This record gives sequence, C-alpha cells and structure tokens, in this order.
Amino acid sequence: MPTVLLVDDSPLVRRALARRLEAEGFRVREESSTAGARGADASGLTCAIIDLELVDGNGSDLAAALLGKRASLPIAFFTAGAPSSLLERARAHGPVFKKPDVEAIVAWAKRTGQPPPTK
Repeated sequence: MPTVLLVDDSPLVRRALARRLEAEGFRVREESSTAGARGADASGLTCAIIDLELVDGNGSDLAAALLGKRASLPIAFFTAGAPSSLLERARAHGPVFKKPDVEAIVAWAKRTGQPPPTK
C-alpha cells in the first residue's frame, strides 16, 4: 500500500487531509513536527506532504533532510501563507499548494502514488 508522510502542526488540517488520502487508498503516517518527521524511514514512503511553517522549524529544511535520506522522494508543500523567501526555497523541492485546497494535493499524491522502488 502506498504510504504518505503527512506533516502539519494543525491537528484539524492533518486529520482532514489524512482521511481524504486514506479514502484514496493511501496509508498515512501523520507527524505534527519536524522532529517527529525526521525519524521517518524515507525508503518506505511514496511521497511526503509537508506544511511550510511548523512549530519547530520549516518544511523546506525538513524536505532537504528527507531528500538527504532518499533523493528521489516526491515532496509537496501545503500552506495557508508563507514568506516569499520560504516559498521560493520550497519550490526548489516540489510544488506548493494553498490550504484549504485538499483536492489539488490529493490529486498530486495520486499522480505521484507509485510505491517506492525496491532494493
């Protein structure tokens, strides 16, 4: 089953998006912080969806750390609004979607949703 790492510090947003992804057949690993997400095994992930502004860091830095574990990991960002410098850094790693456009990010995950290559 394809697995999405979903990182958002808002429990409401995280749960709503997780339910929608699960309805599309994804397993969702939910994290509320960069600290929790850094412990994810990137080799088993289909993709990651990361909030840009988190309580303990930013999504762009987290993406760089995840890509350090697996350079081919597809990553997208979800934000209600972030400084333009942060948006620019994030776009270097993947697309940025505006909250609350859940359907656009679910469509991205479905297009990306191939299981990771096996070793």
